[in-house]
Amino acid sequence: MLLGTDLFLLLSLLACLLDSKFPKALPYVFQIAAVMGFGQLLVSKEFLVIFGEYMRFWYCFFYLLVALINIVALNVYLATVQKMWIIAKAWAGTVTFPSVMISVFFISNYGYVSSAEFPFLLLQVGLVLAAIMIGVSAALFLNPDLLPRFRRKKEVNQWK
Repeated sequence: MLLGTDLFLLLSLLACLLDSKFPKALPYVFQIAAVMGFGQLLVSKEFLVIFGEYMRFWYCFFYLLVALINIVALNVYLATVQKMWIIAKAWAGTVTFPSVMISVFFISNYGYVSSAEFPFLLLQVGLVLAAIMIGVSAALFLNPDLLPRFRRKKEVNQWK
């Protein structure tokens, strides 16, 4: 839950820094999400007896998942809607990829220490998605002309 709250605060700060690229209300939405996560952390401490640690782990996990989805959605927004490929690549390399990797590390470490039972596919799917993200971002970072060449080939095929 703390990692998800920190990610929402990071998104709020980055949305403020890139204020011309994002809607004006977006940083405030992320701040409200961070305050809600912190409030949930405080409230869940009192209800630990009722829900148990297993239930607390899962709603903290889903909160972190929502934060990660927002990071990826902002990356897609920069690339598709704003058509800022350089900023989107920088965002993927400096925000999206490290956030996903740190989250996967902490979740797998928690599962190992507390012997939490993950569905068999959950961690594997997360690791495969993270590996795909690494490959795509590394390919685009190392070869910036790859994406425009792919788009030109697609446009040429449309005319045939």
